[in-house]
Amino acid sequence: MNKLVYYAGIYTVSAGLLKLAGFVLFLWLARTLSVDDYASFGLFYSLQTGLITFGLVGIVEAIVGLLKVHRSVEEQRVLFAVANSTLSITLVSSIVFALLVFVIFINQSEISFLTLACVLVSGSLMAYSTLQSQIVRLEEKHLSSLCFSFVLPLAGLVGSLVAFYHERTVQSFFLGSAIGLLISVAGLWISRVGFYGVADRLIETRPILLRVTPFIAVAFLGWLSGYGNNYVIKLLFDSKEVAKFTFAFGLSSIMQLIASALNQVWAPRFYRITHELPFEQVEKKNLKFYRIQGFVLGLFGGIVIAAFPSAMSMIKGNLVYYQSMTLELVLLFSSYVILSPYWHCSNYFLAYDKGPDIMRITVITSTIGIFAWIILMWWLGSIGIYIGFLTQMLLRSVGITFAAKKYWPVKVSWDGVVVGILLTSLGFIFSKM
Repeated sequence: MNKLVYYAGIYTVSAGLLKLAGFVLFLWLARTLSVDDYASFGLFYSLQTGLITFGLVGIVEAIVGLLKVHRSVEEQRVLFAVANSTLSITLVSSIVFALLVFVIFINQSEISFLTLACVLVSGSLMAYSTLQSQIVRLEEKHLSSLCFSFVLPLAGLVGSLVAFYHERTVQSFFLGSAIGLLISVAGLWISRVGFYGVADRLIETRPILLRVTPFIAVAFLGWLSGYGNNYVIKLLFDSKEVAKFTFAFGLSSIMQLIASALNQVWAPRFYRITHELPFEQVEKKNLKFYRIQGFVLGLFGGIVIAAFPSAMSMIKGNLVYYQSMTLELVLLFSSYVILSPYWHCSNYFLAYDKGPDIMRITVITSTIGIFAWIILMWWLGSIGIYIGFLTQMLLRSVGITFAAKKYWPVKVSWDGVVVGILLTSLGFIFSKM
């Protein structure tokens, strides 16, 4: 048990360090690149995240579901080999999708084919490393898993940093990332760290492919709800709004990191007590935790927003252009506070083996939310980008709350949400003072 706790701590710390390193690097990009170049970076980065998302779509979930009928070590190794082959199929499909997106949304004169190639290579390698980290983790080879989940992505970031230091362009960023990832993948392969088996025949991938199909809609809606929205913004507005959303959304990811860290601490305890204690006691503890989470997120968001204009003015460079985005940040940061009820209720669905219900709720609320988001952008202008994002998160929380009440008498901590939003709004008021 001590060993498991030790590795759980390392996974959490390493993920936090990667997020922090990526955030600092993206802040440097925003400070250095012109607004138009940063908008171009946002579109390429959106494509990279989409490639990772669609390349991995549902494969890990399919592996976990099939483990119950692949109990022996030999059967599991066959399953993992099939997963590797499945990734090659999904990645090819994702690359085709990425190329179509560029042909449809980007003018030919705006396309740097070397940059596009680097995005495709780096995105594919990141998808591969993520799958490898999950496979070797299922084999309980935690040091090998950390090589793929931490060392390899860090090598990509270091490659981007070095390349961008020498040549301050979007192309250099992705070229450095691709080189860093290629070198680290080669090093791990030479060291035989990872699982490199493949299926004897592609027909063997069918059981996994059939299981990943339901996840495609969820993956697409999730991507479109995040960086993928850059392509919708480009259709409706100019490149400056793409740059602003890329910057603001990247900054607000700090809230996601804090929420994930808090949930990682609480979820294991919740899953343990939910079948040991009476429901009323479990819900009381759950309610208390997510009320506190709402306060913490709101307080942190308020502090960041209050300090934001001064910090941008102090760092200077092109960050001064984003200095006035305090209202947009309030809406994005408040969106994560509003998600507290979603995390509160989703724990019950997972604990009682109702994962497919979460998928259906996510698809329905995201579809409605994205449709509302587009209408708000068209109706309200650029501020509709951020109001629409908040609307999406509100729909997601309300939707899962109503669904959860059909099974359990949950009591969502809306008071924590309200106080959290008020604290975030106080940060906005201080920023104007």
